[in-house]
Amino acid sequence: MTPRERVLAAIDHREPDRVPVDLGGMRSTGVMALAYADLRRHLGLGDEGILVFDPGQQLALVEEPILDRYGADVVPLDSGTLAGWQPWTLADGTQVALTAGFAIEPDGQGGWYHVAGGRRVAYKPADSYYFDSIYTPLAGEVTASDVERYEMGGMSEEGLRLLEGEAKRLRSATDRAIMGGFGGAFLEGGQGLRGWDQFLVDLALDRPLAEAILDKILERNLANVRSYLDAVGDYIDLVQVGGDLGAQAGPQVRPEWYYEVLQPREKAFWQEIHRRSDCRIFLHSCGGIAELIEGIIDAGCDVLNPVQTSARGMDPVELKARFGERITFWGGGCDTQSVLPFATPERVYEHVAERMRIFKPGGGFVFCQVHNIQAGTPPDNIEAMYQAVRDNWSYGEEG
Repeated sequence: MTPRERVLAAIDHREPDRVPVDLGGMRSTGVMALAYADLRRHLGLGDEGILVFDPGQQLALVEEPILDRYGADVVPLDSGTLAGWQPWTLADGTQVALTAGFAIEPDGQGGWYHVAGGRRVAYKPADSYYFDSIYTPLAGEVTASDVERYEMGGMSEEGLRLLEGEAKRLRSATDRAIMGGFGGAFLEGGQGLRGWDQFLVDLALDRPLAEAILDKILERNLANVRSYLDAVGDYIDLVQVGGDLGAQAGPQVRPEWYYEVLQPREKAFWQEIHRRSDCRIFLHSCGGIAELIEGIIDAGCDVLNPVQTSARGMDPVELKARFGERITFWGGGCDTQSVLPFATPERVYEHVAERMRIFKPGGGFVFCQVHNIQAGTPPDNIEAMYQAVRDNWSYGEEG
């Protein structure tokens, strides 16, 4: 089977020749540039030419030799790879290139601001790896009328043409599945507009305002995804949507709130994707969301990531038994909070082999670690993870 055929078979809940693998197919299945540089040096590939396409998370673009080494079956269609490159220095002094579409300015103390629309919208202190948002456009006292007047950005014609050209190039250049990075979060989108805590307060105490914000996001999502699919829908295999519905201790919101206000809008958005394309819908949502998965399936989601098995209620055996015939688990393959960065290679191997045995039967599984591989992860542990995958990925008699 080709990698694309393998991925699509798994999503259709058929057993392919082997378990598909993803490393870097989207912005939550990748590897931080510091860890990637360590891995490349460990493999004797050096650390020159590393491209950081997601500055906020400092994610490296995973290159062909690494994709081949680990049997990766997916590549990203991501705007972060299309804007050219600018010099950047990682925390350990490694010289890399950062996407030029991410405007930065120094703070004079070793930190950096990200500037967009003439504003400082994100900040990376000198002692931090990441850029965190510092701008909430609808903070403070606002009304539903203010929300209605607020202009949310659309997709530019220039950006769409760049994506279309890259999608065509990828389709002709690779037989790997192509993941279109779209986004379109509802809960997280509201939190970005109002503030992380404030939007949860809005849902509890000012439901009309919260729903006005969610309707505004839905309107923007529908307009953008129509333009997006007109440009690239014939060339990609998955549309990645997202927004963290969960946290370590469970859903961010009461399950009834999800079903009342979030799930209907997800359904309207995702059904539009299904109507306009043959693409599978890939939802990235961290945290303990077991209580929401039934609604996620009903709304039209095909694939769930990252399957955060360390969060409350996310036991892998129970998830596979309850939902494994109706949604594809893309993740859950190795815990990145306690196992991959801190365990011995032997423990990593055992952990991954067990996860393969749990999720593999009947298809409906694409191997990926839970979220991105973080800085400081030992290369030997990454190697052990993928050795366990290779030793257990076959659906043949010996698999």
